[in-house]
Amino acid sequence: MSHTVTMRLPDYVYENYRHKAHTTNKPVKRVFEEVLCEGQPPAPAVDDAPEYLRADLKALEQLSNEELRRLAESHMEPAKQRKLDRLTEKRDNRSLTEPDRATLDLLQDEGQRLTVLKAHAWVLLKWRGEPVPSYDDMRLRSRSLFR
Repeated sequence: MSHTVTMRLPDYVYENYRHKAHTTNKPVKRVFEEVLCEGQPPAPAVDDAPEYLRADLKALEQLSNEELRRLAESHMEPAKQRKLDRLTEKRDNRSLTEPDRATLDLLQDEGQRLTVLKAHAWVLLKWRGEPVPSYDDMRLRSRSLFR
């Protein structure tokens, strides 16, 4: 036996499920059935994220799985990473100038933003049913990149 249920959803919730349906090549109705009947987790929400990140996190929902994976596996540009490492070491030795401190702050902000976007990309991929590497696999991959 089955029953019909009508409910109002916020646009962002419906769009998350519509996008999942599109990327998994399933009807939206089937995606909702999976969520309700098979215990699939709800779409990842960004409402609790800091205001300045919400638009960027929401924009990730429009990316293809391939684009999300590229972002999730990306790294800070090597020149910026080297500068960040050098300035962090200088800071630890207490020899930062004011311009160096400003540059360090900018690079740290950029690195933190990239980390949040990468994490959300992995969450979206997992939610869409894509395989994601384990934490240990990611650490090993990162270590081999920076040797």
